Amino acid sequence: MYKIAIIAGGDSGEYEVSLRTADNIFQMVDKQLFEPYLIHFRGVEWTWKREDGAIVPVDKNDFSLTVDGKKICFDVAFIAIHGTPGENGKLQSYFEMIGMPYTGCSSFSSALTFNKYFCNLAVAKVGVPIAPSLHFYRNDAIDYGQIAQVCGYPCFVKACNSGSSVGVTKVHHAEEVAAAFAEAFKYDNQLMVEKFIRGREMTCGVTSVYGKVQTLAVTEVVASNEFYDYDAKYSAVGHKLLTPADIPAEEQHLLENYAESIFHHLDCKGVVRCDFIISEEDRIPYFLEINTIPGQTALSIIPEQVRYNSLNLSEFYTKLIMEAFQES
Repeated sequence: MYKIAIIAGGDSGEYEVSLRTADNIFQMVDKQLFEPYLIHFRGVEWTWKREDGAIVPVDKNDFSLTVDGKKICFDVAFIAIHGTPGENGKLQSYFEMIGMPYTGCSSFSSALTFNKYFCNLAVAKVGVPIAPSLHFYRNDAIDYGQIAQVCGYPCFVKACNSGSSVGVTKVHHAEEVAAAFAEAFKYDNQLMVEKFIRGREMTCGVTSVYGKVQTLAVTEVVASNEFYDYDAKYSAVGHKLLTPADIPAEEQHLLENYAESIFHHLDCKGVVRCDFIISEEDRIPYFLEINTIPGQTALSIIPEQVRYNSLNLSEFYTKLIMEAFQES
């Protein structure tokens, strides 16, 4: 029986969501094949909680536990941390250094895709449309004229290295820009300003199992809030998910082709989710972002798309774990 470390927590605004994702994975993992351990991360504290409540620290030299004098080593790490250090390549780099198989994208792909602005540049190179945007570091002066010229109003101000819409503000007027910058810089030292595209939000799950890349489904996200923000994503009443999306077949195929192309060219692994918005003006699907460790809570999109494909989550997670063995 394989010992699986399901890693949750982290140091971002997505901490609570990560705990819920990991708990869902823990519940759904096939206990006939795997012996799962929930490993909690918070800063430099990496721990496992025993059934009696005792806290056992992780030995960072080889990512192991010592319980009652017995050393427990893991066969695979199932990374379920959204944000840092699980989605930006830091944890992946550690596992690569110690030779531990892990689920999901490599350290390089994770770091690239986690930065919204530089990921957009890479995605544009493979022919996928992106919205006009600008990039600012913390100490850069706000260029209001350039924002108005390139992005216009309304626009979005987004922390570059953050997920689940944490640090994202929809800005309607120039007077709101400074406050939006301050909010984004709470989470990162760089941000992007992106043109607002009015349209329908779509998201497409993509997975690679035993070397075969395939899309799961295209889901339309209908948010009750002004945009698909953190509250909308993780509230039962904050959004409606329509799987499959009610769009023409040619638009569905185009989104799927874009998602597969992004997955392939950015060398993704495991399961990711590519977000788009179909402009109501010209019907062009613009890329928004990619989530390399997408939410796996009961309300999340990927589990819904897996069920749409008549797969159960237990089988799906088994495939992801076994792929990690093959990639190691």
